[in-house]
Amino acid sequence: MDELYKNLEKSVAHLDTLHKTFRDEHNFLESEKLDYSIYRDNFAEFSRLASELGIDKQLYDQDGRQMILADIIEYIFLGRGYYAIESKEQKQKFVQTIIHFVNLLMCYETMTISKNLRDKYLEKLKDKIPQIKDEEFYNGLLNRKENVGLPLSPAAPKEEKKVNKYFDSLLPKTAGGLWHELLVYSFLLRSKIGHVIPLLLIQRIHSGESTLIPPDFLVISHDKRMYGIEVGTKQDIHKIHIGTFSLQTAIPTATIDTINSRISDRCPICNRWIPICNYVIKNYSNFDLKINKENFEIKCLTINCGVSKEDKLNGNCPYTKYSRGKIQSEFGNHKYASGLHYHYKCVLNDAPPQLREKIIEAKDNTALKTHYPYYSGIEALLK
Repeated sequence: MDELYKNLEKSVAHLDTLHKTFRDEHNFLESEKLDYSIYRDNFAEFSRLASELGIDKQLYDQDGRQMILADIIEYIFLGRGYYAIESKEQKQKFVQTIIHFVNLLMCYETMTISKNLRDKYLEKLKDKIPQIKDEEFYNGLLNRKENVGLPLSPAAPKEEKKVNKYFDSLLPKTAGGLWHELLVYSFLLRSKIGHVIPLLLIQRIHSGESTLIPPDFLVISHDKRMYGIEVGTKQDIHKIHIGTFSLQTAIPTATIDTINSRISDRCPICNRWIPICNYVIKNYSNFDLKINKENFEIKCLTINCGVSKEDKLNGNCPYTKYSRGKIQSEFGNHKYASGLHYHYKCVLNDAPPQLREKIIEAKDNTALKTHYPYYSGIEALLK
């Protein structure tokens, strides 16, 4: 990411240099003063109108900041990055790049439970963007000793909810919002569903009379039909937008389910997201490998992924999940056999010594697993 962000900064610096050259009257010869006057007058009007419209706040502002940060990242991948992918091999590498970046997003959210990382981030952010320290809940977040950003009960104090919301505003679309959008793009690409048009950066389509809110993706199928794809759960607001879009355009729209994709498993013990392993990344980026709802779960003890079976059983792989239902057996009748998805290493670290040994001894091929990204909701289009 270092080079990506440096080059983004260079683009902004380049445009800023161009603007400041024309803003400085001393750069113009006497015979060029009219050029300066035209630039000055139009810049003044542009600034006034842009301020009235609030265009500047669409680039950085506390309100909607997490959406703005996510848009910048999606611009890197979907606004410019797609120019780097022409061949099938390049598209497969592009998918690998996306998934590794998803793991980075999961790492950022470690700040929910790490006050150390959270405080370091807040201090560096204050140094880089001084006005941050004057935002209403900055000090409240900085002084907070407990976890932040985790789901709260409806009865939680209003102040705690506000600090949670403020913390969310400092990260790009937290709790999977951004990574699901990127992963759905890769899912649609490898599904050979047709030509995929991301509309994630175009969330308003305007005419002279009205505005239309489109779905996240349009797909032009191989038989020349067009479909809309919306990422997320079927919330009422999504239904309204999708319904209006379909009625006005006659383009049918489907909603992709992110809840059961198994790429947003937060370990109940450590409260960290469970990242995606290299075996999944390598195989998922192979477009010739068919992945469906029958085979998207991987039994970790049955695969050759470069991690030994002994290391897996002893919890030395940070990517292995533990999930199983309770059974009447000494190996599966305990509190971790709850159907939830844990880090396997967290289960072993948390379990009493005797139970830990039993769990290892079980060599439980049912419980030790990981998953390919798989999204349901458009199966009819994949046939």
